[in-house]
Amino acid sequence: MTEREQNLSQIDRLTSSHVLHGSESLCKLLRYLARHVLDHPGTPIKEYQIATEVFGRSADFDPQLDSMVRVQAGRLRVKLSEYYAGDGAEDPIIVELPKGTYVLAFHHRAAMPARATAANGGVGSTGHAAAPEMGAPRRNWIIAIASLTFLLAVAAVVILSLVSN
Repeated sequence: MTEREQNLSQIDRLTSSHVLHGSESLCKLLRYLARHVLDHPGTPIKEYQIATEVFGRSADFDPQLDSMVRVQAGRLRVKLSEYYAGDGAEDPIIVELPKGTYVLAFHHRAAMPARATAANGGVGSTGHAAAPEMGAPRRNWIIAIASLTFLLAVAAVVILSLVSN
């Protein structure tokens, strides 16, 4: 099977998944973005083009006034993350829609050694090593919580020093 066929097969797997079930607009967007990146590699795609060709918006569509494409792309990003955190945890290909672009990225999941998977309590089976971006939101939350805790402690010290004077 060619790489293109593997990527298209992954798109089919995604669109028929439980996560995207019932969301025809997201499936339509995902299929369109996949065809675009496979047929025109390296070619960016414009919000206007998606609005008119995927969602049937009129030629006078103005992306500055209508955020529909951005909202749908954001929803698709969330659904992709949800899929790869659950049903797609073992899939050999990861499909990503990086923020700031409408160009899909296909990544092959690197196989982790069995002992590394067992040592991590099965965490390796999610392909975390192959797709560090999937763990980034959790890391961001941990950093945010640690920063807020530190700031709260500093504020408490400052308040206590002001009260005691």
